[in-house]
Amino acid sequence: MKTSEIMQKLEDYILSFKGIHIEETAGGKVFYLVSKPFAAIFSETIEIKAKNDYNETIRFLHDEINEAKVMGEGWNEIRYSENLPFEVISDMADRGYRMTYASLPKKVQREIEEYFHG
Repeated sequence: MKTSEIMQKLEDYILSFKGIHIEETAGGKVFYLVSKPFAAIFSETIEIKAKNDYNETIRFLHDEINEAKVMGEGWNEIRYSENLPFEVISDMADRGYRMTYASLPKKVQREIEEYFHG
């Protein structure tokens, strides 16, 4: 699969999550849950927020994953290669979303649930 196809597949996957909006920047697209960013797609890389203990493990397991350069500490940069299954990337996006969702106040979580299930 081409890098552009992976990027589009990931964007479609992230947009299936509740409460997501995108802000386009000069360098790419940043995905937010309410006001908190958790993923970004740039022309050649993907950056996804994650817990520090997970960051160490995933970086050790995959050469394509390193510390993020754009979004900062606590984020992983992914350079797509044929050796990195899409399932790894989508799992990282799912984890980033869940971590960000859990950090929201309970009231905001309820509002998201009510809006998307109401």
